[in-house]
Amino acid sequence: MTDNPKLSGFSFYLGALSVLLFTVLIGLFMGNALHNTGHSDPATMASIDIFLGAILVLLGIRSGFSRERKKNNSLFEYLQINQKASKFTQFRRYFTVGLLTFLINFSTAIFVLAAGRQIGIAKSGLWIDLEAIVLLSIITLIVVEVPLFFFLVFPKTAEKLTKPLNQWLSNHTNRVMSVFLLFIGGLVIYNGLQRLAVV
Repeated sequence: MTDNPKLSGFSFYLGALSVLLFTVLIGLFMGNALHNTGHSDPATMASIDIFLGAILVLLGIRSGFSRERKKNNSLFEYLQINQKASKFTQFRRYFTVGLLTFLINFSTAIFVLAAGRQIGIAKSGLWIDLEAIVLLSIITLIVVEVPLFFFLVFPKTAEKLTKPLNQWLSNHTNRVMSVFLLFIGGLVIYNGLQRLAVV
């Protein structure tokens, strides 16, 4: 959607990553609080997992029955920046878009929050926690990282590949999100039921 995919992709990625790390930090504090207060028992953890999983499943069902979103003209116009503008101005604009996009993505925030909580409860040590956070960040933002990698390494090939892919995703966004949310929500619920020895 922009004339400078390298700059916009990198800026967008940093904006989304900032919110992701902040969400993980909240999850870590939650996990530490549950552990320190003695509420990290299987029953409590299972209840939280089932509750979070149910929210994700409901969001997935809603997404599946929603009509495909039309392109947001205001967002498109917001992304169109005069290329004569300073690099900092362009960076700030795309960074803000990445930050806000992740901030309003409730389903992903729940997923990341639950993962951060689990890392906090595990008490595995600083380096293992950092490794887990890096892995979580890579997995969560892979849909941004892969195109960005190709634009940095193979710019011409990336442009040819991303145009039809972007068009397909624009037409099937809700279905893709529905499948993802139902799968992750079902997995989280199953994990909670396992903790209760129901399954």
